[in-house]
Amino acid sequence: MRCAVDLGLRAACLAAAVLIAGCTSRGFSVQTAGAQVLMGYAEKNAAQSDRFAELAKAQPAAPAKTEAKSAAPLDGFVDPLTRSGDRIPITLESCIRRALANNLGIQIARYGPPIAHTSVREAEAMFDPSWFLNNALSRVKQKAGSFFLGANVLMARQWDFSTGLEALIPTGATVSLSQDWTWIQSNSAFILPNPQYASAVRLSASQPLLRGGGVEVTTSPIVLARLDEKISVADFKTSVMNTILDVEASYWQLVLAETQVQAIIEAMEAAKENLRIVRLRFQEGKDKRVVVSLAESAVTSRQADLVSARLRLAQTSDRLKRLINDPELPFDQPGVLAATELPMAAPLPVGLPMLRQSMQAALQNRPEMQQADLRITQAGVRERVARNAELPQLDLAASYGFTGLDPDVDRAINEQFETRYYDWSVGLDLSIPIGNRARVAAHERSQLNQAVALKDREDTRQKILLEVSEAVRNLAAAEEAVQARRAARQAAEQTLHDGQAFVSAGAALLKDLLDVQRDLADAKVREMEAMASYMVGLAALQRAMGTLLEYNDIHVVDDYTAAPRVPRAAAAPAPAK
Repeated sequence: MRCAVDLGLRAACLAAAVLIAGCTSRGFSVQTAGAQVLMGYAEKNAAQSDRFAELAKAQPAAPAKTEAKSAAPLDGFVDPLTRSGDRIPITLESCIRRALANNLGIQIARYGPPIAHTSVREAEAMFDPSWFLNNALSRVKQKAGSFFLGANVLMARQWDFSTGLEALIPTGATVSLSQDWTWIQSNSAFILPNPQYASAVRLSASQPLLRGGGVEVTTSPIVLARLDEKISVADFKTSVMNTILDVEASYWQLVLAETQVQAIIEAMEAAKENLRIVRLRFQEGKDKRVVVSLAESAVTSRQADLVSARLRLAQTSDRLKRLINDPELPFDQPGVLAATELPMAAPLPVGLPMLRQSMQAALQNRPEMQQADLRITQAGVRERVARNAELPQLDLAASYGFTGLDPDVDRAINEQFETRYYDWSVGLDLSIPIGNRARVAAHERSQLNQAVALKDREDTRQKILLEVSEAVRNLAAAEEAVQARRAARQAAEQTLHDGQAFVSAGAALLKDLLDVQRDLADAKVREMEAMASYMVGLAALQRAMGTLLEYNDIHVVDDYTAAPRVPRAAAAPAPAK
């Protein structure tokens, strides 16, 4: 028993030494486990960001009631919401921040990079050493068939024990360091000493020289996993950009819906004033009853339009709430979001230089182009691995060890470490497949996939250029529409002013005045519609160029060891592990 315990302690010390050596001699760096993708939304700085410099901000009066602060993940990241009656004033920046923290699409997409990172760690684990222990006890009772057995009936007992470490290294070689121990007791006259303890410490290695050899082939699973991780980060960026674009589009639709409600209210008040004047004139005998009926019809028509406009406003507010998914804005509680920002007062001109610059920026920044390049790299790695697999199997096997033999286990182990007795071997193992059709077909398939990846990149490039071209042209059309709609609204205002004077002078009919009032309300709505389309077009152009996140001061940090670039709080907590 003492011998077995002593042997176990010696083996454990030897295994620990090899484990330390194996862990400190790797030829590659392993990223820290538990990494996470962080997304920061930088605080707006007037000296650095001029996005809202030209926006007219309509801050509401002090609210009568202040709601409770947001949940813990939003503390310091967004300002608490306030209420003014059934209206909830909110800015575009607040909508974006709340969407970053709560939007379900973003929350789902955030799991992609951490999941991909686990695949990287899984691939890197191929170089982790493994500890092995083999233990076997055998007994033989055999009738002698030869004089050299040393007994008429050979009886022997044997105990084999082996422990050590085995590891794969980046060159593709499998290296093992083992401690072997054998105890034999027999009635054979030719076994000396009897019983005996044979001890050996042995270093073995098997290095592929052709198929499966080399750092590039061995580490290919790690390279592919890291490329998949970068692709997942690009997917995450795409998801965030799509969500931000949806939030901006919904916000400006909310502005448009509010403008429509306000325009109809103004038209309805004007119609009521007309009705009041007409009734007085009817009582004085200056107008007929049909004129009063016409004025009453105009008022009821505006009231019906107002009901429809308020319904559209509530529906637009609900769609924006759905995108934000803020726990402070549940659907089962009353309250309509009220936009506090107006579109850009003076749209910027759009020309051909913008188109060229936008296309160049898109090819550099679009995550889809980055993914296409990464997939080409992956296809190249797989092609080289498949080409290597076509080669014959030729392995260099080598072994070197020190041995000891003695009736006492301690002396046998000590003799082993005296290094006086040793054995070594070197050999080559060759295997050549006949036909090799499976590996040749796999190599051809990898070449075809590589060609597909190249074509896919070109297809992606053309789609991106088309998206940018459409975004620039839509923005230019929206800019022209704003100018035209603004001129139409100004003309409608002047027509209304002239029409009121004509009606007062008796040179025009009330019906003409009502038509002009309706035309002015429609002109105001169309002008705001063009301005909202322009603002959405700006965001869509940034999305087409792949710079929408930077445009909103949002930074996706895909370095797991880097600190997030956020001044107050991270956009969303990391997924629970």
